[in-house]
Parts: sequence; C-alpha cells; structure tokens
Amino acid sequence: MSLKNSAITKRLEDIERIIAIVSGKGGVGKTLIASTMALTMAKFGFPSGLLDMDFTNSSCHLILGVDVLKEKPVEDMGVLPVKVHGIEFMSVAFYSRGEALPLRGMEVDNVFRELLMITRWGRLKALVIDTPSGFGDVILNIATYLPRAEFIAVTSPNRLSLEALKRLAGTYMRERVLGVIVNMSYKPIHSSVERMGFKVLVEIPRYDNLEDYMGYVDRLMETEFAGKIEETVLKVLDESFKAGYNGLT
Repeated sequence: MSLKNSAITKRLEDIERIIAIVSGKGGVGKTLIASTMALTMAKFGFPSGLLDMDFTNSSCHLILGVDVLKEKPVEDMGVLPVKVHGIEFMSVAFYSRGEALPLRGMEVDNVFRELLMITRWGRLKALVIDTPSGFGDVILNIATYLPRAEFIAVTSPNRLSLEALKRLAGTYMRERVLGVIVNMSYKPIHSSVERMGFKVLVEIPRYDNLEDYMGYVDRLMETEFAGKIEETVLKVLDESFKAGYNGLT
C-alpha cells in the first residue's frame, strides 16, 4: 500500500459505512438524493457526512444553502468539514469559489486523493458521497481507493437511463451495489432492474416543485420526496440505525 493510500485509509478508519450515490446518466436527481440521504441520517440523530465528488460541477452546497464564499473548512492538522444542518460537509466548491473546475485524467486522480487525505471526518456512522454521472475516473477511484465503499445507483425509467444502468451491471462493481433508486418514476420497471441483478430500493414519482426547496433544507425535509428517501435509508442501513430510528419515533 502506498503512503497516499495509507493516509486515505487512516482518515476514513472511524467511518462505519461509506455509500456512494452513482448514476450512468445525468439529470436523474442523484445529487438531490445524496444530499437528502445525508440529511435524513442526521435527522435520525446519527453522525453523518456528505462529500461532493462531482469536481467539475459541484452543487451539493446549493441544495444545502451553503455560501461557499463565506463558509470555509477550518485547517487543523488537515481540514475539518463544514458543519451544516447537522452533517459534516466537504466539497471542492469551497476552494473553487463555486466556479467550474475543469479537470481530466491524472488531475481528477490528484484532486480525489488530496481531498481524501486532508479531510478529517472523525467518527461517523455513514459518509454519503455524491459523484459525477457516468462511470468514469471518480467512480473507478472510489472502487479502487475505498474498498469498503458501497454503491446506490439512481436511474429514471427512460430507456437511456436503463441502458446506462445495464452497463454498471456489466462491471466488477455490481457486487457492491446495495440497490437502485428509481427517480421520476412514471411506470414500473422492477422486472427490468431485477433482470440486471439489482433490487429496487424505492420508486420516487416526479415532483415538479422540488427546485423551489433548493437551499431551504427545513422545507425540503418536509416533502414527500424526503419521505421516500427516508424509506431508502431504513432499507439500506444496518439494525443499529433502525433501532435508533424506532427509538426516536
């Protein structure tokens, strides 16, 4: 193991679960799902984190209502994530000032490893990772450098999204997929997903007004959409989460 890989492992050793939210195609609501999932865990009272790894188009901060020009991670033997709405949040947007960050090839790899090496997450029940669409460098790096990472795939029922999901089913990462979230659902596709070897965690109908809640977390968490994500969290997380949830209700 290289020194860099060892440093990454050390930074993440106190995180119980690492869950990357992936999609083969853009526009399926992956970032909103990742952000809401981390917020839901915090709602249950469990230490959780959100890492935005969509380096070229970071947008989790917009959903959370974080002003990246004012909020900054604190440097202390590394970098401490920003605490917002009960979650630990880290994004390259803090350093790019919210602007696009064009990267390719080894540049992606370098930023990926640097962000993991410097961030001090501390003890977390789960770290949710938002990723860029497609199954490119960032996803491959997660699979390589984070052997404990699990994946939740997001798709919509349209043919192009399902074809992208089928490509994921043909990779070595398929065994680490916890299940599939069908977002903006308008027809049942359980059988199609199951034929690929995946299970459907939840089907979420299309909600046309969700954009109105961007930056307004309290209102977002009161929506039916957030309720659907809550169902997903309860399905994929272990019994200690469920026991804690039951104790809170």
